[in-house]
Amino acid sequence: MWIGQNVTIMPGVKVGDGAIIAANSTVVKNIEPYTIYGGNPAKFIKKRFSDEKVEFLLNLQWWNWDEEKIFNNLEMLTSETDNFWNEENLNERKQI
Repeated sequence: MWIGQNVTIMPGVKVGDGAIIAANSTVVKNIEPYTIYGGNPAKFIKKRFSDEKVEFLLNLQWWNWDEEKIFNNLEMLTSETDNFWNEENLNERKQI
């Protein structure tokens, strides 16, 4: 999750994993995982990834991995291409 400067999140509001909140926003409703919100009140701007990718990332929970597992999967975790998400890589994704 990334929260910009001067953001106000009201009590009881939940912010999902991987969400982005723009600077100076006021969050009054729950924010779904891997979405981008901004404004006052904060409004949905867009999804960061497809529903398939979001489901995969939520199940992956890489932030709970030990250092060795993160290091061994660093290329996948930092990839800027969609190669990892292609159908032919499905077996590789299932092994992680």
